[in-house]
Amino acid sequence: MAKIPTNKLTIYLIKESYTKPEDILGKYTELTEEDIKYKTNTIGTLYYGDSQYFEPAWIEDFFNDSFNNKKYENVPKSKLFSATSKAVLLVKQQGRIFAIPFGYGWTLLNHGVWEERFGLKTALNIVDADSLRRIDKKNMSSVPKDTSEQLSRGGVAADFGIDIEQDLVQSITGKTIDETFGKNITGKDALSVSVKVDLTNIKDFLETCYQTYLKTDYKKDFGWIDQIADIKDPKLIETLDGQLIENIKNNQEGKTWMAVPELVKWEEVSGFSYKNSARPKTQYDDINLSAFINSLSDASEDDKNKLSIEILKKKKIYCFDSQNDSLKHQWSAYNCMYCEINDRTKEKTYLLSNGKWYEVEKSFTKSVDKEYQALRNQAISIDLPSYQHGNENDYNIKIAQKDKQFCCMDRKNISHGGGYSKIEFCDLFAKNKKMIHVKHYGGSSVLSHLFNQGIVSGELFIRDEDFRKKVSAKLSKAHRIFDIENKPKASDYEVVFAVISSVENDLEIPFFSKVALKNAKQKLETYGYKVSLQKIKSEK
Repeated sequence: MAKIPTNKLTIYLIKESYTKPEDILGKYTELTEEDIKYKTNTIGTLYYGDSQYFEPAWIEDFFNDSFNNKKYENVPKSKLFSATSKAVLLVKQQGRIFAIPFGYGWTLLNHGVWEERFGLKTALNIVDADSLRRIDKKNMSSVPKDTSEQLSRGGVAADFGIDIEQDLVQSITGKTIDETFGKNITGKDALSVSVKVDLTNIKDFLETCYQTYLKTDYKKDFGWIDQIADIKDPKLIETLDGQLIENIKNNQEGKTWMAVPELVKWEEVSGFSYKNSARPKTQYDDINLSAFINSLSDASEDDKNKLSIEILKKKKIYCFDSQNDSLKHQWSAYNCMYCEINDRTKEKTYLLSNGKWYEVEKSFTKSVDKEYQALRNQAISIDLPSYQHGNENDYNIKIAQKDKQFCCMDRKNISHGGGYSKIEFCDLFAKNKKMIHVKHYGGSSVLSHLFNQGIVSGELFIRDEDFRKKVSAKLSKAHRIFDIENKPKASDYEVVFAVISSVENDLEIPFFSKVALKNAKQKLETYGYKVSLQKIKSEK
């Protein structure tokens, strides 16, 4: 009996609500279908399109004399070509449909028809927690950031620097603990494996995949992965989409903004546009919600005044190539939206990122909110004047001029090595050893910068004599109250995060800003600092 060869398979689990091939496959009417059988048993149905042959793009782009506007004739074009093939095998097993694409077959699947974390959960249940090789993650803090990290040898999750409170793991690769799944496994939306599986045993293997997906063994080593989960309830998504539109119409940009939804090679990007053309006259360095909304002014009044989810999904954001201004990427505006919605009744926080809504685990939300409220509600140790100034720098300068206990350190950047560049020690330094960091209220990126500034300067001040020397040189003589050569006692100092806000109620910040503040507080308290949060009332 011949041995089953090792085949590389990518497997999607189709959502239960999609039961017809015409709902699962794009351009269904243009595809050919064939029932695939093993002996007398039908395994599934193969759907495929026509294969295509075409001249590689690099022939035209590289082998061309652009100065003399002619092509090199000795390039053997007739012998150089590329080809594409695409097919998808749909297999029904235990009442669920699995899709196995071949070639470019994944392009035939309609977006949104598969279970988003099928591959990830299956892999986490079968991977060796001590032999991980690669992790793709999205940081959900200030500006959502996609990163991919790979180890030269197997390691644990901590080796990837995962922030279990702010990172959403999207893909994981590692060594398996079950030879049924081959030596290594990758799980994302789809499950990717190299296994001894073909038509003779595919249905049995899919059954094993599905049962592994349903397990909860992963909670032992990866329980934190459920702190953020994707939302699948159509009614809840509809409600959240409605709140997103209201946020945009009411200019709630502190919790609603736009960001590039995937990793791009920025060195190859000339800019972004909200209109598609070969060489757009107006290109932006980044995408921005206000600029996008303004771009609707040239469209119909319905687009401008009756903004809807349908419009956000229809409108495109275009990314252009730096070499020739050709279109490099395009996304729907909806996929570029980032939004946070708090439901105080249910004690939940919902996040929209890359066209998907996520729910933050109730206990996680509760613990973060509890710590934030405790910090916000503690008695203030210093009373900062209200804000009636042109900008933050003007405020800090005037405060120091009016009250000699303060020294203005705003914009007195310190150039320092060791992986750091120009650093602000603080915005105001008080004689009673308070390091005050001042910032206008803004989105998560603004507040995360504020909290990170406190961590960096606090760490360097304690451990680095050279940094203390540079700080002392920028302080007035009356404020040089520490010994440069000897390590300061951190418990004598307090790091104050002061946020300028015009709201009458207690200071409220985006959820992931609360997480960033929580982490900053924990790190600074580890050194021995006291940490406080204060609202500066804006009367402008």
